[in-house]
Formats: sequence, structure tokens, C-alpha cells
Amino acid sequence: MKKILTVALASCFALTGCLALGACDQGTDYDHTIVFYSSQGQDLVPVTDTAIEAFEEKYPGWKVEHSQPGGYDEVLSKVRTDLTAGLQPDLAYCYADHVAQYLESGTVIDMNKFLKSGESFTYSAGGQEGKVDRIGFTEADVASFVTGYFEEGYAKNFTGYAEAGLTADSLITLPFVKSTEVLFYNPDSLLTLGYKDEAGKPVPPTTWDELWAMCEKAKQQWPTCTPLGYDSEANWFITMSEQLDFGYTSVDPNNHFLFNNEKAQTWLQEMAGYYEKGYITTQEIYGSYTSSLFTKGPEEGGLVFCIGSSGGASHQAGTGFTTEVSPIPGIDDTHNQCISQGPSLVMLSGGNGASNPDEKQIMTFQFIKELLSVSFQAKFSRASGYAPMRTDVYDNEDFKLFVDGKDEDGKGLTGTNLVISKCVKASSNDEFNTRLFTSPAFVGSSTARQQMTSVVQYVLLGQKTPEQALRDAYKACGGK
Repeated sequence: MKKILTVALASCFALTGCLALGACDQGTDYDHTIVFYSSQGQDLVPVTDTAIEAFEEKYPGWKVEHSQPGGYDEVLSKVRTDLTAGLQPDLAYCYADHVAQYLESGTVIDMNKFLKSGESFTYSAGGQEGKVDRIGFTEADVASFVTGYFEEGYAKNFTGYAEAGLTADSLITLPFVKSTEVLFYNPDSLLTLGYKDEAGKPVPPTTWDELWAMCEKAKQQWPTCTPLGYDSEANWFITMSEQLDFGYTSVDPNNHFLFNNEKAQTWLQEMAGYYEKGYITTQEIYGSYTSSLFTKGPEEGGLVFCIGSSGGASHQAGTGFTTEVSPIPGIDDTHNQCISQGPSLVMLSGGNGASNPDEKQIMTFQFIKELLSVSFQAKFSRASGYAPMRTDVYDNEDFKLFVDGKDEDGKGLTGTNLVISKCVKASSNDEFNTRLFTSPAFVGSSTARQQMTSVVQYVLLGQKTPEQALRDAYKACGGK
């Protein structure tokens, strides 16, 4: 009787515990669960949930486990740690320099075998059977992918692909959504300063010379303001290395790091002068994204201009003014490159001991197809400010309205939604896409990027000379 009572109480306690926790963990069926890592914030996770729900409804018995370890660097760190234990995800957000590090593990999958496959596939999962009618994308789908974004994923853009058993034409990433840097500006401030066209509309700067002249005039008008905020010191340096052609990095394994040169020193010294005049601040120097300064306006000691990611458009809605968006300045009409960023997707094999690797890869690719569908790409872009990775999204009727600054009922957008709309419009046209560039990806390229953040900060603050800062960064990257 005592044993029966003990068992009964234990069972009751277990049941009560399960009810309190919501469910008892019976373990994850990793044979039929796709593990996906992203750096999405809580505002975008519910959007991605719609793609997960659509996938799971389409393929009963399959699940997606979506985790957010943190920002991009945290995703990189988590994947690298998991690779050492064989716990890597099936799919992950990535930057090119992340994948350069994953290649060493031999787990990066060449997605060419799925990309255009017209074959069908039958699966069995959780006691249910289902069918994939077509494993790959159609020719029309692939033709709609933005060429520049898509071609970033070829292995020839990465060092170390041959050692990983891949060829130059292996497709090791697919773009998810893309962002670039844009110039957010306060139109009311420009009108006050007299920068307007014949119709009385504000005219933003298109060159750096124009921008610095505007900053000088703004500082005279509002002495407590800092006219320009730049949210990424690294992006600033890398972008100017393209526009001024002074070099940043190279795929040449014997000469990866090009930034330690006199042209870079000259530019840094010039920027230090503008910093001394109070024309600019940066994220690291300010201690936060400079959008928080921009949104309050120059009258309150804020900014007139903010250069930041189009993917951060939701944080740029002004208080008391309507934020406008334009491409970042260039040196001139031909030296006006803009950095291409935003997450791509990489597939990894062998994680969590799945016993059906071939089936798992096929189904992971089906989830990728859901993420890259026209309907989801339109939905995610509207929510985030990122540009979609395929051109036919712009034929979507709701998306057309959105880019024109209207909601699905044709009413004018306001606030954050309007800024996101302007951001997507400014960073998504064919002419703008010709300005985009990416940096070479290799083991050590992420270190170079981190060092550029420090270089700009040291020089602006006067803690190091340009020559010293670049020399120290070069050594930190392994240069001699």
C-alpha cells in the first residue's frame, strides 16, 4: 500500500509539474525538426512565425525550431561552438565572413543540387506521409532573384572552398533579405538652412562635399547640435575605401589586408578635423545608435542627418518632423558605392545526430523556399525595411502600395511605417543596386572589420594618429 501511495503521489507530482510548465519535454525529434538560428529581434520573430506555420501546415509532421542567440556576432559564436559538439543548426543567418569560418568544418552544403531540381519527394514523418511536388525553385523564380544578391553566394567569393570539397560554382549561401546604408534626414532642418528646390522641397546632399558644407551651416544655426551621426564606424571606413579606392581587404591569401596606406591615413585625418568641429558622432563614441539623437532634431541638440542601416528604419521616425530618406553621399556620380549587407542563409549538415541527412536537407530547402516566397518576402520587407531578394515582389499589389507610401486600403502610411516604406523605396531600385558592393570573405575578414571600428574611434577621439591606428590594426589582423 505504501509503495502504491508513493507511486501515486509521484505520478500526481509529475502531472502537476507538467501542467505548471505547460508540457513535459519528451525530447525533440531532430529527424523531423529543422533547427534555424537568426538574429531577429522580437518585432520580426512573429513575422517569421507565419512562414514557419505555412511550412508546417504544408508538410505535416515536420517542425521548425527557431532560435535567436542574439545579434550576428552571437549567431556566429553559437554556430562555431555548436559545430565542435555536432549540434549545429540546419539553417542559419550568416554574413559572408561567417561562412568563411564554417567552411573549415566541412558541413556547408552546396545548394545547387536543390536550387532548380524539378524532382518530387515523398516523406514520412510523425506517422504521417507527405509529398514535396517540386524540390527546387522554378526557372522563373531563379530569374527573379536580384542578380547581385544571388551571386554573392557562390563559393568563388570565399577563400577555403576547395579545401572544403566545393567548387568555385558551388552555391553555399542564398540571400534572405538585404540592407544597405542610407541617409536619413530632417527635411524641416534643410528648409530652414535654405536647401530647397524651385518647388520648395528639401534637397539632400548627394556628395560628401555638399554634406560637410551643410553640416557647417547647421552647426552655425544650432550650435548645440551634432549635424551628422554615423551608426557604423566599420561601414564608414569600408565604404570610403571603395569610394576613394584606398583599399580595405583582398582575397589574395598573401595580401589580405590593404588598409594600412597613406590614402587611408589622409581620409582619417580629414574626418578627425570634422569631428573636432563638432560635425559628427558615431555609435561607439555616442554609446548608442545615433538614431536616438536624430529623432529629436537639431533644436534639441540632436542631428540633422543620420547614416544607418535600411534595416533599422523603424528606429528613425522623427519626433515633430517627418523623416526623409535618400542614398548615402558619394565622391561624385561614379564614385558613390554603398555597402551591401543583411542576412543570407547557409545550410549545414550533420547537426543533432539526425539519422536521415538527405531527407533533412531536402526539407530544410523547402523551408528556405517558404522564406523566399513572394508573399513572405513582401511581408518581411514591409515589417523591417530590408529590401526583398527577388524582383517580382515589386509586382505584388500590396507591396506596390507600400512602396508608394500607402497601406493595403490605399490610405497614407504614417510614423514608423512611412519611414520603412521610404527606406525600401530608396534602397531597392535598379539604379541603386548598381552602387552596391561587398567585401571579400575569408578567415580573418571579421577581425579586420572589428579593427576598423577601433581605428575610426581612436583617430576621431585623438587617442592615436591615423598612421598608428592603422599600423596597430594591421598587426592585430596578423600583418607583419
